Formats: sequence, structure tokens, C-alpha cells
Amino acid sequence: MTRAVMWAGLAVVLAAAAVLSFDGLRSLALAVGIGPHLAWLLPVVVDAGAAVSCAVWLSRRVPEDAARWARTMTWSLLTLTVAGNAAQHGLHAAGAAPPWWAAVVVGAIAPAVVGAGWHLAVLVGRATLTVEDSPVDPVEADDADREWAELLDGNGLSRFWETAPPTGDEVGDPGDQPGDRAARLIAGGAGRRRLARELGISEHEARQLLARTRETNGTGVAS
Repeated sequence: MTRAVMWAGLAVVLAAAAVLSFDGLRSLALAVGIGPHLAWLLPVVVDAGAAVSCAVWLSRRVPEDAARWARTMTWSLLTLTVAGNAAQHGLHAAGAAPPWWAAVVVGAIAPAVVGAGWHLAVLVGRATLTVEDSPVDPVEADDADREWAELLDGNGLSRFWETAPPTGDEVGDPGDQPGDRAARLIAGGAGRRRLARELGISEHEARQLLARTRETNGTGVAS
């Protein structure tokens, strides 16, 4: 019950603050000469940009450089929101027109946010690419390393050498059947990535093949 009241109250406060901030920044845009049909875009750029950068900053799935940039962008936009609202209400209370440099500052906000946002997007996107520009999941990469280690015994030799069925002399022997080729690759310590590449199957199918081989040979290694 307490949590429900807290979240409900927080939602009301955030909604009210967002509306007041929106109105203040829109009024500032009107005051510096932006037309009524476009003035509402100023608070959208500032407040929505702050919300996006804050979400990236607090996420645990972004690299450190992206998080740092997102933090800087968040505080910069929040400061801009506070300053813009304060300036508009101060000018209105004094019955004064904004100076020329205020129009320059307001006009520079949108392109600055676009540049900062694009930079943030590049930092976040770059973290998901390898040197070959192919998507890589860091967790899956760790799993692959563990999978390779599980295929070796305490002496660094394959667990499957003794139980691998006899076949031709070479892995690439034209006479090999698919099952023989798979057994030979597994006996050689191949992981699912190499199995998928050599056998022309998906990594999911290669993982299943490794799991069946482990069960057959009673290695006790979890898949």
C-alpha cells in the first residue's frame, strides 16, 4: 500500500512538473520570436532529451564512456530547463523583453541537442560491434570461453578422444559422413562456433550436438 501511494504521488508530481516546465519553455520560445506552431517543440527537445539521456545513464548495459556522456547530457539539459523556466518567469514578472543574446541561446538549443543525442547513440551502438562490425553479446562470448574449457580435461586434452568413433585420417576426409565429421571435430575440442562453421549448421544446433555428445560420453559437463 505504501509503495502504491508513493508511486501514485510521484506520478502526479512528475506530470505536474512536466506540464509547468513545458509551458515555461514554450513561453520562452514565443518570447524570442519562434512561431506558435513551432514553439512547443522547444520543451519537447529539452525535456525529452533529458529523459532519454537519463535512461541511458542509469542503464547497466551501456559502456562507461556512453554512461559518462549521458550523465553530462542529462545534467546539462536539466540545468537548461531550470534556467529557461526561471528566465521566462523573471522576464514576465518584470514586463521586460528578452535580450538579443537570449534568442541566440534558444536558437542554438535544438541543433546542440541533436548533436549530443547522435553522439550518445554512436557511443551506445559502438559497444555492440566487434572489429568485424558484427554483433557480439559479451555474455555469450564468456559462455564460449567456458564451453571450450569444459571440453578439456585437467591435462588440457579433449575429454572425447578415447570415446570418439574411428574414422578416416583427416577431418576433411571426403569419405566422412556428417556424424563422423562432427565426432572428429568434437574430439578435437571444437566449440559450437567451429562446429557451426565446419558443419554448416546453426550455433543452436551445434550446442545441441555438443550436449548430446556429453550425455553419450557421460562427461557430467552441464550444457
